[in-house]
Amino acid sequence: MPLSNEDSLRLNVLLAQKVSAIRIDEGKLIVYALTQKGEAKIQLNPSCRKDKYIKEVKDFLSTKALGVPGGFPMYISSWNRMGDLRNTNLDKLLLLGEEEAIAAIVNNKEITADIANSAWWSVQSADNARSMLMNQAVVDADIGKELAQFLIEFLPFEEDPMKMLISIRLVLQDDLISEQDVLKLWKKAKSKNTLYVGFLDIRSNAIPEPVPEHENHAQLQDSLADLLDEKNPYALMICKLYSAQGQSFLKTAEAAFKRPPNYDVVGALIESIRRYTFIILPEAGQSQQQYELGLSLNGQPQTDINDITSMIIELCHEQGELVCSEELKAVQAIIPEFSQQLQAILCLSRISQTVLAPTIAKSTAVGTLMRKKLKPVFDPILMNLRAFS
Repeated sequence: MPLSNEDSLRLNVLLAQKVSAIRIDEGKLIVYALTQKGEAKIQLNPSCRKDKYIKEVKDFLSTKALGVPGGFPMYISSWNRMGDLRNTNLDKLLLLGEEEAIAAIVNNKEITADIANSAWWSVQSADNARSMLMNQAVVDADIGKELAQFLIEFLPFEEDPMKMLISIRLVLQDDLISEQDVLKLWKKAKSKNTLYVGFLDIRSNAIPEPVPEHENHAQLQDSLADLLDEKNPYALMICKLYSAQGQSFLKTAEAAFKRPPNYDVVGALIESIRRYTFIILPEAGQSQQQYELGLSLNGQPQTDINDITSMIIELCHEQGELVCSEELKAVQAIIPEFSQQLQAILCLSRISQTVLAPTIAKSTAVGTLMRKKLKPVFDPILMNLRAFS
């Protein structure tokens, strides 16, 4: 069933001018267009059933934009959402009036600020905003700030904790929001502590409401001055954790363990702590790859937190297969009274989300029940975090 003569004429006249994007309100049967002169709209006059007529309109738009009818190829939508759309001009997809085409555009690595503006006019959603803010070209443009504000305003309605975490990571990057907004998010984190993980990831050295440096910080800097000049990684890390920034990080990390909602957030929190305390230096007897991936000597993921703790104790006392590195020995020789803290650093930098695997395999619990089941994992991590208080 072809379009009515009136609709065909009006759509042809519309597309004869410079149109940046088109969207269709299928309920109200209105076609909206973003033009150089502003927003234009056409009220459709269907000559058959609504759904059939909308398909005809999309076929018409597809023929004009891509040279073929049929609209957007829905069967490749999963690829497009992964950013793998190739050999297609993104500006042409904006003219299809298809939400799935917009999803393909916002996930494309080659999206520009202009395309992002048009895509945002077409479909405004939290998923689209997150996708576009993963592109530096969008972050650097004015549209980046608009998308960040949208995600902040949408936050109270976000039900998925991981989407909430991703939103916070994105809005905290590259000064997209004001310090006033940062503080508002920080206050929200007291009731939604998933947000704390975003601060640990993006503002690890600029936590709002910082705490003072530890009273031992100055002493450590004096005692380890020579090793700090030599960039000894263990000397640098222990001084970092006793600094104001380090103390703020540790306090926030401890707060984030109070009410994590699910395994994904717990895994993200553990990885955030690991990245902050990670020392890029394998111990003697361990390969660089095993060390960086948090693997045991046999190359397997370390899933038992107690095994990791035992390994660290053996390492620091030079027992078993691992031998203490010269860099660690040098620090131990100068500050033997901080042996517990050095062990804590080694534990925190080696514990990864793989320690959750045994619990996840037996339970899909969330909330309070999950936290109860993970207590044997949480307790050693919290003990190590508190070693610097």
